[in-house]
Amino acid sequence: MKQILIICDGILAKHFLERVFKIKNVLHNYVIIAKSDEFVPQKLKNSENFLIHSFDPTSLEKLRQIVIESEFMQCIVVMESEFDTKITTANLKEISPELELYIVDFWGFAKEYKNEDHIKVLNALSLCSSRLIGFLPDSPVYADNIGIGKGEIMEVKVPIGSSYAYKKVGLLTAQGKFQIPMIYRHNSYIVTNANTVIMPNDSILVVGEPSALRTLFRTIKKQIGQFPSPFGLNLYALIDMKNMSKSQIEKILQTAQFLNENLQNHKLFVRILNPTINETFENLKMLKDNDKIEILIDYSTKEKLNFLNETQKYNIGLIITENSLFEMFKDKFYILNIPILTTGECDFKDITKSVVVTAGANATEESSVIFDISAQLNLDIYLYFFNQNLNTKQAFIENYKNLAKLFRQKLHICDDSNKNPILTLCKDSKFLQFVPFDEKILGKNLTAAFSKDLDLMYPKLKNNYQIFIPSGYEYENL
Repeated sequence: MKQILIICDGILAKHFLERVFKIKNVLHNYVIIAKSDEFVPQKLKNSENFLIHSFDPTSLEKLRQIVIESEFMQCIVVMESEFDTKITTANLKEISPELELYIVDFWGFAKEYKNEDHIKVLNALSLCSSRLIGFLPDSPVYADNIGIGKGEIMEVKVPIGSSYAYKKVGLLTAQGKFQIPMIYRHNSYIVTNANTVIMPNDSILVVGEPSALRTLFRTIKKQIGQFPSPFGLNLYALIDMKNMSKSQIEKILQTAQFLNENLQNHKLFVRILNPTINETFENLKMLKDNDKIEILIDYSTKEKLNFLNETQKYNIGLIITENSLFEMFKDKFYILNIPILTTGECDFKDITKSVVVTAGANATEESSVIFDISAQLNLDIYLYFFNQNLNTKQAFIENYKNLAKLFRQKLHICDDSNKNPILTLCKDSKFLQFVPFDEKILGKNLTAAFSKDLDLMYPKLKNNYQIFIPSGYEYENL
């Protein structure tokens, strides 16, 4: 019979031990090291499967004697002191480097052990706050400790008036991106089949691709018109006065102010790099009189600006800048995991349509954002599909059609397999192009002219407005 070591201290540890005792068909022996007897339930002291030791586990030699005498398959550390937890963990690593350790963290030191192969940290604060967030109507409930924990299992309550109410499960899951195996209704559950009808106020259990579930949640909750959420709440205009002309600065400001008035953001932050004392600079400073605009002036060099800290501090959901600045900073922008908008030649208010150019890969991950932005800006969506070899072409297009119905948005399909849509769009103007912000576009764009990848060809359309949408953002970032 294998042995498990539990080192405990505090009220949570006592509750945990009580739960362990209640496990039926106990197949292992448990060795308990408790700093005080008061946190060990009396029932455990009389159980043949539990051996209790009472001493301070921060004592290296006392701990060594217990660990060396027995062969433990794993150890769980639940203590109420951060100092004691760290010292005990260090002692265990020294005594038995190969022992699998599970540590409860109330203090946020989990990152200290991220490179340890034999230590898994349970972030108690994150788990608790995640559970509390799940009770809010704006957030789905994710299964954090089931599966791979990336958002592939989700519970969503269907509100009255949702487009998913009174629909059959089979109709909604036909694309195969997700399944609805169970519905919770009136404190009972229903195992579904294709003909099961979803009713208002049902809570549905959904399993599938995390990106598909994010889109599903937004459509169920009718969250159309929420962008820049879920990336953030505010807009961020980035201006470099040293490397931008007066007209480029004005274009960014016009675009940012237009979006500030037409998107569901809270505030616009204007970050000025390399400020130059001139008329343009004075005009920029006058914007601070607007309650929805805040001016941030950086008098140091742009290399010292930490975009990650700044976007987190101001809860930024969209960065607006000029194309050359995007190319200069795109490695840093990529880490932010938020959309980046680059300006085009026309005024943003003159844009007439949204454009998606795809070969059938990645675009489904950004689709909900595409429909959300287009709906808020009252733009029809043009899907240019170009892939002569994709066998799932029809299914891909049907997925966009279904999203258009759910979002009540106009969708135009352009799928001429004989002509590259980039060549057609080069002659067009006044559109907003959505580009997947993948790692592959981080390199130099000098080879774009020779590339056959539609995503890598985005520089050919840089005279138009382009918005780079992160593909593969994790659910815990939302």
